[in-house]
Amino acid sequence: MARYTVAYSSFVTRLAEVETLRDLASEQESIDPIAFSPSINALCRGTIVLLSSHVEGFIKELGELTLERVHLRGVMRAAIVPQFFYHLSKDKLTELRDASQPEAIAARVFDIVARDLDLWSKVGPFPRPLSAEQFNRGFANPAFTKIKAYFKRFGYGTFTNDLAASLVANYQPTVNMVNHVVDLRNKIAHGDIAITETPADLTEMIRLIRTFCRSTDDVFARWCRGSLCTIR
Repeated sequence: MARYTVAYSSFVTRLAEVETLRDLASEQESIDPIAFSPSINALCRGTIVLLSSHVEGFIKELGELTLERVHLRGVMRAAIVPQFFYHLSKDKLTELRDASQPEAIAARVFDIVARDLDLWSKVGPFPRPLSAEQFNRGFANPAFTKIKAYFKRFGYGTFTNDLAASLVANYQPTVNMVNHVVDLRNKIAHGDIAITETPADLTEMIRLIRTFCRSTDDVFARWCRGSLCTIR
């Protein structure tokens, strides 16, 4: 069995471009931090945005991998939590919830029946591949609370405790850094030009984010092995 999932391996590969931006900023800082200040700030801001995006991508890919394996390994639907099914059809169910007129409600029900009826059963495995696009809908800006909520879609409710047991003393600094990166990314995306970090700050940021994703990959994969199926 592989030590990590393909989702984490993909994350590590993408992390190289983040480190490239950080290295460029560090190089310019060592040459002339004053003259290169605008460029250094731009590189550091870009690093933060990319880093947050890659964390989001990693969590989504981890979910996509799990959906794929649930289907391929023929996991029995009787063992899967109800909210899992909800997220497979969330877009259609939301439309149904928002409809008020009988004809509109009926139309929404027919939409659900036409597209997803074969998925809604507790008997046997899923008859076809599951849509990651539908399941991942609504997950963005990967703050720690949102990541926890995302994993609960699969029925994984002990993420916090498992991660704390894995990271021990590093747990709180690591979680704080995840939230810090997402907060900085949001401020940058909303036009706050004062937000930046130094290349040295980015080194620690990247280290802790790598630690978070590596440990998350490990604890989620272990939970999947015991509760759904192997994903690595």
